[in-house]
Amino acid sequence: MEVHAIMYRRSIGTSLVTVAFLAWSGLSLGQETQNDPKIQTGELLKKRENPREALDALQRSHAKDESTFVVESELDGLIPPDGGGACASAACVDSMQVLRLMCGFDKYPNPHKAALAAFSASPDLLKGRVTNEQVMELVLFYQSYLPGAKLAVEAISAPNSGYRTYKQTWREANGPDLTTGPRNLKILSYTVTDGTGKVLGRHFVLLKINNDNNIRVLDPAKPEKDREFNLEYKPGDGGPCARILLNNPPAIPRSGSYVYEVNTVFNVTIEGPGDCGRGHPSPTLSVETVNQRIDETARQLQGTQEFLDPRAWRRKTAAFGLPGLDLPVEYGGSAWPAVKMIEVFKHAGELNLNFRDIVGGGHVRPLLRSTSKEVLDIVRQVAGGNGYIAVAITEPEAGTDIPAIRSSSRKVAGGYVLNGSKRFNARLDQATHVVLFTRASNGAQGKLSAFVVPIDAPGITIERFQAHGLTANSYGGISFKDLKVSTAQLLGDDGEGMGLFFHHFFYWRLMQSAAAIGTGERALQQMADRIKARHAFGGPIGRFTHLQQPIGQYKTELRMAYALAKEAAERIDREDYGRDTRALICGLKAEGVEIALRATDAATRAFGGEGYSNRVDLGDRLRDLNGLRIADGTTDVMRMEVVRQTFGDEFWEMAITPKK
Repeated sequence: MEVHAIMYRRSIGTSLVTVAFLAWSGLSLGQETQNDPKIQTGELLKKRENPREALDALQRSHAKDESTFVVESELDGLIPPDGGGACASAACVDSMQVLRLMCGFDKYPNPHKAALAAFSASPDLLKGRVTNEQVMELVLFYQSYLPGAKLAVEAISAPNSGYRTYKQTWREANGPDLTTGPRNLKILSYTVTDGTGKVLGRHFVLLKINNDNNIRVLDPAKPEKDREFNLEYKPGDGGPCARILLNNPPAIPRSGSYVYEVNTVFNVTIEGPGDCGRGHPSPTLSVETVNQRIDETARQLQGTQEFLDPRAWRRKTAAFGLPGLDLPVEYGGSAWPAVKMIEVFKHAGELNLNFRDIVGGGHVRPLLRSTSKEVLDIVRQVAGGNGYIAVAITEPEAGTDIPAIRSSSRKVAGGYVLNGSKRFNARLDQATHVVLFTRASNGAQGKLSAFVVPIDAPGITIERFQAHGLTANSYGGISFKDLKVSTAQLLGDDGEGMGLFFHHFFYWRLMQSAAAIGTGERALQQMADRIKARHAFGGPIGRFTHLQQPIGQYKTELRMAYALAKEAAERIDREDYGRDTRALICGLKAEGVEIALRATDAATRAFGGEGYSNRVDLGDRLRDLNGLRIADGTTDVMRMEVVRQTFGDEFWEMAITPKK
């Protein structure tokens, strides 16, 4: 609220440069996590075309997690003292949440991040005291967070308003339209005048309902509950409705002698018939619905050559948004938080551990560090099911020993020239693009750079091996000689590739751990079914307690691992990549996979000779888990990393420093 900014302001000392960095890096000023499981699984997904229903649902959600709305005071510190405050910005990002529900989408999981993106796109908003034109442009900025929707925004001002837009003023004979209806949201701005007649500023609210000139609104200063006003119309030369005052109800007297007067009504309409997301990957689906769609696709492809083909899966499931679940809305994704993604990865692992590659953007996520339209278009291709990314960092003589990487990048006019060789890399035959890690162009040891390159770029040669498990993707190596890339293909800055790698792989390792847990849990279910049905020595073999014991043990251990995985997901959703989080995720990658392996091994042995045959898939599960035990960080290295992050770097230094 501009005029009352002094009442709500909290100084956070954030400069324009800091805000731009926060928006770029994905950090936020407010809490990001969604701790209520009902919200995570789509409590808000019922389509609510009327603003009253949408606002009621969002307010209930905000009462549970306090992250549904952006509260004005959370942004006020970004505005200079003479700018009044961030009321308009808060109102517009909160209106985005309302419009999402009116379209049938779930709430956006991190509206604070969206608000910072708006500041980055329009730095003038940070000056405060926005014009009507700026408000309209800001509402349209959030259209990208409503996939498939088209918004129409118009502003109509009071005849005496100093904020008139395009000279559109309401008719004094009947005033502005303040009714509410389906697919239509109104934002009201009103001026605040003190007892001397001085206009101090204006405030913005979202109209919830108008009942016989008694209105209820959502105030971004205190969005958790309604604010109520009585409308008082004042005549002018042209009719009885030239001016509109907002009076408090008699039971709630207003302190001081302030006068609130409506100056502009912003009318936001969702255009187009039917659901906004028709023909577009929809973020409206719940976890349960996504998992059901995965099951349906698996049944359709069972027995075909496409059953384990990640590219075929991505093309087929793009219609309901599976490849873009964890990608930003503005690039065709659904912006699902990690706490929802682990549920889908776990379910995919229950079906087949190879399905770890069909969920979400996968290795395209590092491309989000780019500002290049060319690179970000690749993200859109992946979200649409047409792109697929491989990562190549391991070399013949450099695995865990990342500083030993020899692949080089040399800076030239307009870009870089890359030379090097990678090995033990997956997905190269299926990928459309590959992320190559090289030494930084200055050659500094331990400093890496990352580049995204089309897999068929001149100068690239693919080497192929035969893997023992996880056979849905190819396995081999890649070499590149005098490979010319543009500056736009560099991800992040030259020399910051190491941070980019670890930032992405902490997320990826967590999701792989969830998939492994699902694989192990499914094996235990197969074991339980087997020992109930299999008879020997006059009865079901389930009566033997030595077969029951591992089911109880491993089921409990897998549940404990998954509980830790959910905790790690919550940490990632609030951008916590500190030592505790890193240790937690590395420990999960080690022990989650090992527990799943032990559970699957027990299930295989319970099947006897049949478990060693292709009549059941337990042998495949064992081989795939053994592959995951090595991929993305081996068990032994992950355990060492837990010690390093928990007890200090000196343990790592002792391990890698040659003995003198």
